[in-house]
Amino acid sequence: MTNLAFFDYRVNAFKCYVSEQLSQVKQLGTILVLFMYTAVPGLILLIFLAFGKILVEDPLAELLAIALIIAQSELSAALSQGARDIKHRHFQRTLVSSTIRKLADCSMALMGNLLFLLSLPLLLSIELAQWQHALHFILFCLCLLSAGLLATAKPDRIKVYIIAVLLLSFLFDWTLLTLFSVNLVCLFVLFFCPIQGLFNLSPKLTLGFWFNYHWHHLAEVWWRLLLLFGLLASAGVVYSERPDLSFFIHCFISPFVVYIASSQQLNQNECVTQHVHYINSMGAPKRLLIGQFLAPSSLLLIGLLPLQSITLELPSLLIFTVSGILAILFAKRKPTHYALVWFVISGITITLSYWLH
Repeated sequence: MTNLAFFDYRVNAFKCYVSEQLSQVKQLGTILVLFMYTAVPGLILLIFLAFGKILVEDPLAELLAIALIIAQSELSAALSQGARDIKHRHFQRTLVSSTIRKLADCSMALMGNLLFLLSLPLLLSIELAQWQHALHFILFCLCLLSAGLLATAKPDRIKVYIIAVLLLSFLFDWTLLTLFSVNLVCLFVLFFCPIQGLFNLSPKLTLGFWFNYHWHHLAEVWWRLLLLFGLLASAGVVYSERPDLSFFIHCFISPFVVYIASSQQLNQNECVTQHVHYINSMGAPKRLLIGQFLAPSSLLLIGLLPLQSITLELPSLLIFTVSGILAILFAKRKPTHYALVWFVISGITITLSYWLH
């Protein structure tokens, strides 16, 4: 088979996969399909408006850029099997060399990178003399392209990138140029570095077991991070309108942050129960058991530290940090009474915070 014939075969395979996915969407109902078809022109117009706001560095540019990058990442991940033609991967090896296969993979990934293709007209309309002032938009387009390639080639790593994007944008007040540069570095690391080996550099840390567990149960941490992001975004919106309510915002949001973080320990308990014999057979089971508290504690800090930067309530931060640690310990020792213990601890910490305030 010639190289051109192979590319034609890959394009047809990708079209068939997209048609199969669209046929599944059509099964949801005629009304939904009609709405999608009528909404496409308006959606494209909104995307171009978002590109324009990013180009002129509008106050909403960072939020729009993150939303577009995440949307393209999820779209490319959804199309990754069709873009690589996973069903006939072994058959492809008998047709052409690995270089041609990789080139075809990149071409199909580019076909599925709709947002990057939509950004090209605006990118090409920028004159060379204006590129210095539009460097952030060029980096944004590179982020779209790189995120699409990563999601297509290694879709299992794209959720790690999305988590990093949300955390970096929320925890740090960076310019668009710096934010997109850091995003490109993250994409480079996730694409080329062996992620599972990062936690096995030192055998004394014994974090490899827990990293592999969370890697294969990423949804447990993923939805908790999304909930924390939603709570923090809500707190930021309310605080921007009513800064005088900072204490009450902190007291209302913090117990839910504690609950979301400490409830992760219940999943850790199940893992320890399932692998108790394996853990006991390890050379340092105590150090490995201590590693189970890493994920809940990290979620607790991820939720409480940005809340402190919003509401500026340091005493309440310390109190709810202690309550979060207690909730995690009770979730480990007394999981059957966890909900009651969380309710009592939350009441005590809110009362104590109000007394100190």
